[in-house]
Amino acid sequence: MNGTLGKLGKLAAVAAATTAVVTLAGSPASAASAAYNTRSVWLDGIPRASDADACVTRTIALASGTYTWTQIFGTSRTPTRTIYLAADTYTWRDCIRAYDGYYKQTSTLLKPGEGAAYLNDPNPLHLSAGTYNFGSMLDPHF
Repeated sequence: MNGTLGKLGKLAAVAAATTAVVTLAGSPASAASAAYNTRSVWLDGIPRASDADACVTRTIALASGTYTWTQIFGTSRTPTRTIYLAADTYTWRDCIRAYDGYYKQTSTLLKPGEGAAYLNDPNPLHLSAGTYNFGSMLDPHF
């Protein structure tokens, strides 16, 4: 009888271990989702330096890690930079600024008590009148 119980005990232990391995191996990895800071804006196509900036600002709590930070303008996803961010709450701001004859897009991440990180497209935007979607995206590498 002890031999049968011993065999059943060993069988139960093997079954439990196998189930644990299958459960761990079959579980999908947890990945953080990309975050967006975007809005739509009407631009008249006649930019003047005296025009007000069009901006979107949000507060976001970020985990510590490496991110790909990408500007969004319409269907364009450039420029991009890889950035390491410490865990904290940030102010995230994206703007379209008018200059005489063109627009530029700027993106800023500000950590309280620290300097700001910038993602700026150096190219001028020559746009016709219309509604445009702009902003930026943070895509975690974890």
